[in-house]
Amino acid sequence: MDDQQKSDATKFTAETTMLEALTADPSLGMVLMRDFHLGGCTNCGFEPNESIANVAAENGIPTERLLAALNRQA
Repeated sequence: MDDQQKSDATKFTAETTMLEALTADPSLGMVLMRDFHLGGCTNCGFEPNESIANVAAENGIPTERLLAALNRQA
């Protein structure tokens, strides 16, 4: 699968759960930690079934910014 096919197949939305995103692309854990300091401790942790929008809101991150990073958009 080339990069274009992967990006087309992995378009997360605000309603996507964190579990769905991390299952689809386990390397996103590094993106979450590096770019947003999410998921490493109890203060910045999240529940697997929380939506991307909910995690963004709880952490003061614009949902579109978090989605762009998870979808690997510049």
